[in-house]
Amino acid sequence: MKTISYTICAIMAAGFALSGNAEVKPKSKKVTELKYSGRIQAQWDGVGSDDTSSKEDRNHFYFRRLFLGGHAKLGDNWGGDIVMDFGASPNKDNTVFIDGASVWYQFDDSFRLDIGQIKVPFGMEETTSSSKLKAIERSAVNRQFAESLKFNARHTGLFVKGSLDGGFSYNLAVVNSGQNHNSKDSNLKDGLYGYNNNELSYYGRLAYANYDSDLRHSFGVSAGLMETDETLANELTAYNIYGSIGSGPISLDVEYMKGTADITAGDEEHEGYSAQISYALNNAPVGAWEFLYRYSTVEGTPTGSSLISAKEIVRRANIVNSTVDELNQHYFGVNYLFDGHDAKLMVGYEMNELNEGTASADADGFRARVQILF
Repeated sequence: MKTISYTICAIMAAGFALSGNAEVKPKSKKVTELKYSGRIQAQWDGVGSDDTSSKEDRNHFYFRRLFLGGHAKLGDNWGGDIVMDFGASPNKDNTVFIDGASVWYQFDDSFRLDIGQIKVPFGMEETTSSSKLKAIERSAVNRQFAESLKFNARHTGLFVKGSLDGGFSYNLAVVNSGQNHNSKDSNLKDGLYGYNNNELSYYGRLAYANYDSDLRHSFGVSAGLMETDETLANELTAYNIYGSIGSGPISLDVEYMKGTADITAGDEEHEGYSAQISYALNNAPVGAWEFLYRYSTVEGTPTGSSLISAKEIVRRANIVNSTVDELNQHYFGVNYLFDGHDAKLMVGYEMNELNEGTASADADGFRARVQILF
């Protein structure tokens, strides 16, 4: 019932906003800017596996994301944002997923404070908007840290960011240890090592970027400490190094992640990287072509501990062995941008090799997505 009500409200709000005879006004007269946003990503997955199982190979259309958001500003310093996802897969209890929500204060470009639920500053690909990703799904190493460990992605707490002189920038966060569906303890997401719901976690990133040079380049380093369930691990620490370089139509993006779970019996480590090269062809009749290849790998030690979540990394595949020692992933993609990221079609072929001891299995297939932003 909640989902139906939210959906009806969203449709009505959009209809009134588009109607020539209707006028949308903020409740507060102090609001100086009010806008809404939307993101529709319709997707098809055709992923198969040679894993012996009674499950069928995936052949399915669905909505990957259905975003509707509102954004308000009160003068130059205060504001608030809320974005809801009506298509999020975790909504088994028929609630709407909070993609992001915060109240913010911005003094100037060097200091902005957010209080709410947004993504912590860890992972280049994870903190890149899904609307601007070149591959349909994020890389294997990224999904291990964000989806299996629940280390990064969305948390609730305090966030500070700003731009510094010379192209440098910083991000800091002090947040709840549990990854969020919302801020209630009972609804936080429980990763491989759980979380301590009465402790905080800490993240920081320092980055540099120069996009005006003939040789575009950026790089950054980030680190985090997550307080875990003490019966599983004392804490989880990780760091991330990334870089991007480009010239003309060619771009190369690389990132590395390593995390260590402090366990009394012996530390467990998660380590991997991704490398992506892309080429843009802008002389299409309408829009632009984009071609890319990405390789990503992630492994866990000690070997034999089955620390890598194949089920979380390879979305919607019929994998029996949900955890493995190592996962290697190849992705080949072709995108057509009709109007930049506002309207684009993405097609990709994904190849996954799952290694568990001396055994291995493959999970391969096509994915396709059409995206509209407004």
